[in-house]
Amino acid sequence: MTFLGARLFLGSAGLGALPAWLGSLPDVPRRAMLVPTAANPLPSAPFVRAAAELLGGEGLAVDALDLEGASGDDVRRVLDGAQVVFVAGGYPIFLLEHVRRSGFDRVAAPAVADGSLAYVGISAGAALAGPDLRPLQSSDDPGTVVSTAGLGLVPFVVLPHRNRGRAARHDRLAGDPARTWPVISINDDQAVSVVGDAFEVLDSR
Repeated sequence: MTFLGARLFLGSAGLGALPAWLGSLPDVPRRAMLVPTAANPLPSAPFVRAAAELLGGEGLAVDALDLEGASGDDVRRVLDGAQVVFVAGGYPIFLLEHVRRSGFDRVAAPAVADGSLAYVGISAGAALAGPDLRPLQSSDDPGTVVSTAGLGLVPFVVLPHRNRGRAARHDRLAGDPARTWPVISINDDQAVSVVGDAFEVLDSR
C-alpha cells in the first residue's frame, strides 16, 4: 500500500535530524501530540522529557496523552489541531496494547496516511508504524495483544538500537526466509525519513 502524502520520521534514539525534518514539512507545524505510553513500565524515561523539550524548542505547542487509560474521545480531542504526533520508545507490545485499546490506531493512522498528520516514532514508536511488531517481542514486555500487527504505514519493520549488541539478531531477522516484510536495522544515531513510498536513512546524532 502506498501513502503518497505520508511523512514519517522513524528513529532509534537520536533526535539530531529531527529539527531539519520538521522544517522540511510542507506546512509549518504548530502543535504536536506526544505519546509517552511505551515508557510507562520503565523506572525512568528522561527521553520523553527530552522529546517534549525539543518539540517545544522548535516552536510547537506540545500536548502529552498517555494512551494507558485514554479513551477514543481523548485521542480525538488531543489530535484535533495537531500537525505532528510523536510516539516515544519503551516497550513495543505494551504500546501496541494501548494503541489498540484507546483507538489511537483508528484515529491517527488514517490522518498520517492522508498526509494531514506527520508521524515521529522513536524505537518502539518507530516499529509501531510498520506492518508487524513480532520481531520486537520480548519476555519482559508487559503488554498483551492477540495480534502483533502494527499500523502498516510503512512496508518495513524498523529494528532499533543495532549498536547495542543487536546486530547479529537483526541480521538473522533480515535473512529469515519466513518473514513476509523487509526490515531496516538502524543504530541509535540514525533515523529513517519517509515521504510517500520513498525513504532514506539519516544521520541523527
